[in-house]
Amino acid sequence: MRICICHQGYRRVVALLEELLPEDIIVECAPEEIVAASQDAEVLVPIVAAIPNEAYASPRLRLVQQFGVGLDGVDIPAATAGGVAVANIPSIGTGNAESVAELTIGFLVMLARRIPEALQRFQEGKLGATLGTTLLGSTVTLVGYGDIGQEVARRLAGFGARIVAVSRSGPGGARQRDPAVRVDLHLDASKLGDAVAEADFVVVAAPATPENRGLIGREILARMKPTAYVVNIARGPVIDYDALLEAFREERIAGAGLDVWWNEPFDPEDPLLQFNVIPTPHIGGSTVRSLRGIAEAFAAQIGRVRRGEPLRACVNPEVWTP
Repeated sequence: MRICICHQGYRRVVALLEELLPEDIIVECAPEEIVAASQDAEVLVPIVAAIPNEAYASPRLRLVQQFGVGLDGVDIPAATAGGVAVANIPSIGTGNAESVAELTIGFLVMLARRIPEALQRFQEGKLGATLGTTLLGSTVTLVGYGDIGQEVARRLAGFGARIVAVSRSGPGGARQRDPAVRVDLHLDASKLGDAVAEADFVVVAAPATPENRGLIGREILARMKPTAYVVNIARGPVIDYDALLEAFREERIAGAGLDVWWNEPFDPEDPLLQFNVIPTPHIGGSTVRSLRGIAEAFAAQIGRVRRGEPLRACVNPEVWTP
């Protein structure tokens, strides 16, 4: 089977798939080469790359298989119209959700304890630092309570923070959640403004679906305390960029931890970086355990393709023809 991986700087992923799929032909292409590469590929793998709709007209292309969860770079209706199946790899259990959750805790601790400022004082030879705060006794609002939100809540439980979850379905939603993970309050999306108003930290973990673009906009940011912090480990566009920049300029937000950006590759000269922002280059799931776990799940999916079995986590199974 010919599998085309569209990426820029993810050579380790390619090496893992070459190891796990020795029977298949693994080729690589740059994001701007996707349309041409799709003409010969049976499986297309976009890694932080958007797929132009022209690619779905390929006579050979059968499946767009994401190496991970996010499908925001895939026009699912266009793929469906072209008869191309689209699937992702659920984050829970692969080490992906768990890795992103660990980074989230890192952001929260660094922001609370003002670690970047402390590092600067150390470089200047100054003893001590201005007082930070603690997660102990604080309120952390999780915007999005899927796999990643749940794993963040699991890890926050030991910090003594009050945890508020916000999800579209609310506490009575049909989605199965681990009963061992508890939050202090679970609200539906209509109560988002109230949930952020009491938060000391807001963690954005909602998927970048069309309805979630700009979810954290001017109205929501205006409800936050000026002493509150926001952490985004979902996708850049879930937060309204202009609204966030405006909130910083008007000193209506204390700081942010951002692992995802509105344009990736990100701009190291982004105006946001002149404020109290801890930036990382979309590394949430980039751990040895996560990459191996996702690669093994990916290889298992290719095995299903080869055997003509139903696909796992396929968002348009009606077009899949084994």
